[in-house]
Amino acid sequence: MAAAPAPARAVARPELAATLARARLARLAAHRDDAGCADAALLIVDGVEHGWVCPSTAHALGFTVVDLSETWTPRLFAPDADGVAPRYRETYLELARDAGAGELPPEDRLVEMYGVVPAPSVVLGRLADEPRHACHDAIDNAPLAEVTRPLAQAGNKVIDAADRKRRSLGAWLERQRRQRKLPDLAALERVPSLRKSLAYYTRVQHERDAIEVAQRHLVCEHLLGERWVDGKLYWRTGDALDYYQRQNFLLPDGKLDADTREAMTLGSRELAYRAALRLLRERVVDATGLIEDGTAGAGPRKVIGRWLEPEIMRAAKGYGPMAGAAPDLIGAATEQAALALGWTGPQTVRTFLQRHLGQPLHVALALAPPPAYHGAHMDLSAEIDRGDVWYDLQPRYHKPARRPALILYATVDGARVPLLRWPTTIGGWADQRMPSGRIRKQWKESDVGPRVWKDLYAAPTWNPPASTPDKDLVRNLWNGHWRLNDEVLGPGPRSAYGMAMLVMSQPIKLSRGRVRYDDNGIRVHGSATVTSVVTGTSHGCHRLLNHLAVRLSSFLLAHRDHVRRGEQLDPWRRVVRHKGEVFRARLDTRGFLYELTPPVPVEVLPGRIRSERKRPPPRR
Repeated sequence: MAAAPAPARAVARPELAATLARARLARLAAHRDDAGCADAALLIVDGVEHGWVCPSTAHALGFTVVDLSETWTPRLFAPDADGVAPRYRETYLELARDAGAGELPPEDRLVEMYGVVPAPSVVLGRLADEPRHACHDAIDNAPLAEVTRPLAQAGNKVIDAADRKRRSLGAWLERQRRQRKLPDLAALERVPSLRKSLAYYTRVQHERDAIEVAQRHLVCEHLLGERWVDGKLYWRTGDALDYYQRQNFLLPDGKLDADTREAMTLGSRELAYRAALRLLRERVVDATGLIEDGTAGAGPRKVIGRWLEPEIMRAAKGYGPMAGAAPDLIGAATEQAALALGWTGPQTVRTFLQRHLGQPLHVALALAPPPAYHGAHMDLSAEIDRGDVWYDLQPRYHKPARRPALILYATVDGARVPLLRWPTTIGGWADQRMPSGRIRKQWKESDVGPRVWKDLYAAPTWNPPASTPDKDLVRNLWNGHWRLNDEVLGPGPRSAYGMAMLVMSQPIKLSRGRVRYDDNGIRVHGSATVTSVVTGTSHGCHRLLNHLAVRLSSFLLAHRDHVRRGEQLDPWRRVVRHKGEVFRARLDTRGFLYELTPPVPVEVLPGRIRSERKRPPPRR
C-alpha cells in the first residue's frame, strides 16, 4: 500500500492565524461596494468588528462565514435550495432555544448530550445568571478534593446503615481522643491500634462532606430541593447528578465521580464558557466541513487551554495512533474562531452575545483552509473494529482492553488517511421476548464483513421488533403507575436511534451488474444510553455519541453526492401491556431519508476473539 500523504494541517499557532487575518483584512477595502447584500456577515478580526461583508466577498478573500444565529441547525436538518427541510427541524430549534427554560423538566431541557446544540440565547442565559453564580461561589469546595473514588447511590437501608456506622464510629473515636487528651481526631494516628478505624472514619466522613457540597451545587441549579441536602446519596441526589452531568457535557451516570467533582470546582461561569465553546465548535464544524478531530492520531487538543468533554468521551479505548492520521483540525479551527471573536473568557462571550442577540448573525472569520483532499464528493470509506470479543455460551462480565471503534478514511492519491476513530458498540447478551412471552437472554451478534452506508436518516424513529419486551417500552412513574416511553420510539434526542441513523446494508451482486442491498437490521446511530457507547454493548448495532452521529451525518452530506428522498411515511402501531396497564404506541414516519450516491463502503472487522470458542453462541 502506498504511504499515506501528510494531511493538510490547520494553522495551530494563534499568532499565525491573526497574521493571516490581518493580511486578508488589508485586501477588503476594494470590495466594500458590495457589502449591502441581504445576507451580509459581520467581519471580525482579533475581537474587533470591521463592518459587514457579503459572503461571496468573504469567501473570495479567504474568510469563513460562521452562522451564530438562533435559527441554525446542523446540515442534517437544514433546508435545501427549495426551502424543504426535515420535519424535525422545527422541533430541533425549539429544543435548542428551550434548553435553558427552567419550567421544563430536566430531561427535556438538558439535551446537549443528546445531539441538540443549545442556542446562543441559552448560553447567554447561563453566563448572565448572577444569582446562580453567587450561589455556587458561596460554597466551599474543599471537601470535593478529599474524595478519591466515584460515589454512587445505593438503597435507602444500605445508606442509612452506613451513616449510623459512621456516626457511631465517630463518637467512639471522639471518646478515645478525650481519654488520651489529644487535640483532635487526627492525633489518633499516633495510636497504632486506632489507625485503621481512623482511616476508615476519615474516608467516609470526607465522602459525606463531599456529597453535601455536591448537593448544595445541585440546589443552586434547581435540580435538588434544599431539604435533601443531608450528605447522603439517595436516588434524588443520584438523579440530580445525572441531570447536572447532562447539562455540563459529562458522562451521565448519576455518580459523584472525578469529572463531576472537577466541574463543580471549576465554577458555573467557567462551565457556561465551555458550553459556549462547544456551541462555537459545532457551528465551525458546519461552516468548514471538517470532521478531523485527532481521535485517529495523537488525540484531540485543548481549546483555549480547556478540554470540552471528559477523557472517556474523547477517543476509543485501547488503540495507539494510526499512521498518517489527520490531526485535530476541529480543535484548531475552534480556537482560531474563539480568538477571532474575542471569546477568551466568560465575560467576553457574555458581552458579545448581549450585543448581538436577536440579530440573524453570521460572522466572517479568518480560519485556516480545509485540507486539500476535501471536496464536494470525497472518496470515503469506513471500518468498524469490533475490539475484544468473547463468545461465551453464558453471559459473563469481561473487561476489554480494546473497545469497539469506528474509523473513517479518505482515500488520497491511492492511500487511505484516517480522519477519526470514535468509540462505538457491538452486540452482546440482551433480554428478548420469546414467542411464549417468556423473557430470556439471547446473544445479539454484530455482522462481520463488507457493508455499505446508503440510507441516512435524520430524526429516525424506532419500530421495536416483536421480540422487544413490553417492560422496555414503559416508564415507572413511581406512584403505582406507568406510562408509555414515547421518547425511546422517537423522533427525538432520547430515542433508541438518537438524532441520526445510517443503515448497514449488505450489497449482494446480481446479474447484469445489478446490486441488491439487504438490511440485516444493523445500524450506526446515536443513542440516548450514552454510557453504553463507551463502556457497554448493544443489541447488535454500532452506537455513537449523539453529537458525533449528527457530525458524521452532516459531514457525509457535505462531502458525498446524495439524493434527498424526504420524509418516509410508514404507519406503525403496537399495543403495550405492563403491570395491568395497556398503552397504544404509534408512529407515522421512519424519519427524513437521504440516499448516498454511491454508497460509502464499510468493512466490519472480526475484532480480537478472546474466548476459546470462536463462533457466536447459538440462538436458543
